Amino acid sequence: MNTRLEFLLEKYGFSEKDKFEIIQFYGLLSSERKKNFITNFSNFAEKVKKIDNDIEIEKSILIKEAVEDIKNTILVNRKRKIDSEIQRKMESLKGEF
Repeated sequence: MNTRLEFLLEKYGFSEKDKFEIIQFYGLLSSERKKNFITNFSNFAEKVKKIDNDIEIEKSILIKEAVEDIKNTILVNRKRKIDSEIQRKMESLKGEF
């Protein structure tokens, strides 16, 4: 493998998974494209990091929405249970009169 590519992968802090995938991709390039890829690696790394950051933001938003949905479902179920218990007690009291 290209030692310059290894250096760049380390420099920009790519995960082991990303390193593997980039190396696989790099191996498929022609010599000219390999040279261009190394030359423009900083642009590539910035774009990948931006995409990773956007994904993390989206995951955070989705997790917060899921938690809110779960809370709302729990509250609705609790309210139904309480309403049911109140209704049952009211019926019981009506029977006593």
